[in-house]
Amino acid sequence: MCGRFTLTAEKEQLIDAFQLEFFPDEYEPSYNIAPSQQVLAAVQSNSIRRCGYIKWGLVPCWVKDTKKWKPLINARSETLTEKASFKHLLNKNRCIIFADSFYEWKMEAGKKTPYRILTKTGKPFAFAALWDCNRTRSKDLVTCTILTTSANEVVKNIHDRMPVILDTKDAVEIWLNVEEFDFHEAKEVMVPYPAINQKLYPVSKLINSPKNNYPDLILPQEA
Repeated sequence: MCGRFTLTAEKEQLIDAFQLEFFPDEYEPSYNIAPSQQVLAAVQSNSIRRCGYIKWGLVPCWVKDTKKWKPLINARSETLTEKASFKHLLNKNRCIIFADSFYEWKMEAGKKTPYRILTKTGKPFAFAALWDCNRTRSKDLVTCTILTTSANEVVKNIHDRMPVILDTKDAVEIWLNVEEFDFHEAKEVMVPYPAINQKLYPVSKLINSPKNNYPDLILPQEA
């Protein structure tokens, strides 16, 4: 699964790497992004990629009482077409969420140790995601969920699931370009990230609280 992640890249790096034409002025790096928070995401229309903040935790358009609905932070890529919450989004409401690492917890000697998981290059990447808009309230509620897949050889020692990571231009284009690629074609990108390109290390247990958000959280710690 994916329940916490980081985005520490510079604005210019993200714009260049993902060919973004619209980017929010209020962007700031974050070292401990948690569910229910606003996350930086992008969609594509007419070959133009627009970037902005949406709430993490999907609330489908058909939910009438949003206060009683438990937001969906993750969606299993293998069963998307079977779930009412997701299947209506697959061809039109695909998006990416920007990150440069995610956290997962490993049970060691009866204690949970948090690990930061990132690419060996340390460069930003995108999570494959879906978005929806619920209009049952006075203000539109735009939300998203991160897709997951089976863990690769690096991650599976900690957890059996991991987010779908897109870090090539082709993969991002196929997922975002809903006008040219339907879900049958786009689902090819929903595979585990190559273990050979990934690394991880233990970090401070201070990340357990979403209230903590500062650079020291991503520093390596003793396991």
